[in-house]
Amino acid sequence: MAVLLNERPLHEKTALPKTTAVTALFAFNAKLDRDTMKLFAKTHGAEVSAAAVAATGQEVLELLHGGLRPRVLVLDALLTKPSVTSLLQEISTMHLDPEPAVLVVVPVPEETAARKALRLFSQYQIMLRPYGMKSLFDEIYRMGSTDDEHRLYHLRGCCDAVLDDYGAPATLSGYHYAERMLLYALYADHPQQIGVLQQYVAAEEGIELGTVTSAMNRLSQKMSKRGMEPYRALCRRCGRPEDGVLSNGQLMAGLLQELCSRAEPYL
Repeated sequence: MAVLLNERPLHEKTALPKTTAVTALFAFNAKLDRDTMKLFAKTHGAEVSAAAVAATGQEVLELLHGGLRPRVLVLDALLTKPSVTSLLQEISTMHLDPEPAVLVVVPVPEETAARKALRLFSQYQIMLRPYGMKSLFDEIYRMGSTDDEHRLYHLRGCCDAVLDDYGAPATLSGYHYAERMLLYALYADHPQQIGVLQQYVAAEEGIELGTVTSAMNRLSQKMSKRGMEPYRALCRRCGRPEDGVLSNGQLMAGLLQELCSRAEPYL
């Protein structure tokens, strides 16, 4: 676990894992469900990509026979033509390579139905309805990603939660730069200087160092104006007026300390 403001340079091995979107094939009976999956996938394309959205079991089979190889199959338990159980039996005889993970979404109006679903799909991952779309896509990503990808996914989520709590506007470029610097600091072999982390982001983005520095300054100023209590408390800890503006180094050191506390299970 790295901390900021150390004299050591960024180690050449410091790099975030290479990640790609988890491709998923969705199959749902209801048009509303299909449209919802398409819409949500468009906003979460960096993590989960909808390779296809099917309306029947037969469409799923045609897509798989046609060469589509999603990392995760997301199947409605109410799927028809054929039923989801028949579909899964057919898929098992295809010996797909690579074999996709399977998530079956089951409507559960009562406890007896839940027990039946657990028995029927015992060899697959199931999710009971109702569910939140974010929870569904988080589960799809977990099932289709490597351990390194999954770890980075959750660390990025922790970064965003910390930045949001401290009042960082997600629309500013400094928000993105801050997220990248926090992640680099977590993955670094050694503690890092704020200046080195800014240089790393500048090189990654193909921009001047001053652009990153200025963007971070604007981010801190905007956070100060928003006056969220975590930012004000950090100002007090740094010996600044609670309505003051933190330097880039003070801001990143405080954010990283908070991030390390929240992300401890993934470090």
